[in-house]
Amino acid sequence: MDQHHAYAKSMPARGHNTAPSFSPNEPRELPRYFQELEFLFALSGVIDNVDKKVLGIRYVDYNTSEQWLSLAEYEASGINPTTQTVIPYSYQDWKTAVISLYPGADNATKYSMANLDQVTGEARRADIKTIGQFAAYYCKFYQITKWLVDSGRLGSLKRDRLFRTGLSNKLWIAMQHRLNIVEWDIQPGDPYTMAQMKAAAKFVLHGTNTTILNTAYAPQVPGMFIRRDNQPFGSSPSLPSHHIPVLPPVPKIKKEEYEQRIAKMDTKLEAILVSLQKLTSGNNNSLKFVLHGTNTTIPG
Repeated sequence: MDQHHAYAKSMPARGHNTAPSFSPNEPRELPRYFQELEFLFALSGVIDNVDKKVLGIRYVDYNTSEQWLSLAEYEASGINPTTQTVIPYSYQDWKTAVISLYPGADNATKYSMANLDQVTGEARRADIKTIGQFAAYYCKFYQITKWLVDSGRLGSLKRDRLFRTGLSNKLWIAMQHRLNIVEWDIQPGDPYTMAQMKAAAKFVLHGTNTTILNTAYAPQVPGMFIRRDNQPFGSSPSLPSHHIPVLPPVPKIKKEEYEQRIAKMDTKLEAILVSLQKLTSGNNNSLKFVLHGTNTTIPG
């Protein structure tokens, strides 16, 4: 048996469940296709450049194989147009040429800001309401921004600000209430980190569906936000009619009693203002922190 057929029984047939596969619709899968192919080469003892190229087109569809066959690097050698000398083309040369055909397959152009805008836009339109939806958004956002930050195309502060844009106003308000409590010392104007927002979202969405769907952001009930008891905000729990409590009538308040209550509130408010003046008279650091970022002009 010659060398070309020595691996025939050890390499899987095209379409077999152990065979590598690639679709031109998923160009980012191309490096993985070659990784799986080279793993099989090692198992089957395929070392010849020509054999590797032949097997490289074996597992793709007809149109794709024709494109890969048409590359000059598929041939065993070529002619240098400058020196008119023979250039040998290795399997690695051909593999590099194939990857260059597909934008996004090369690590140098793996992701872009447009990919990130698409992810945040889809999450925003879907109106995340469950912890599973949030987890899917977080994972996809992290996957893209990790590469963008590592490659110097995105800063960490801008990344944290962009993460907020994928959340609905209703979800963000609920998260911000939590963040104001646990992250009270963050400087005004500084964004919350992704880790801080993730912890707040897990707290707010606790008890909701944890399933991470393939569609990632499949909407639930339009216009509704899920509360702790798994009921959408704005809805009432479905109880039998005999369990629905009857509220007592609201008592009427006389004008004199109303005026007395207002007077008591005014007295308490004055006492609070006096306490605040005493508190800030010696040390105004707390007041500076609260008013940070406001107009610094001193009126004339």
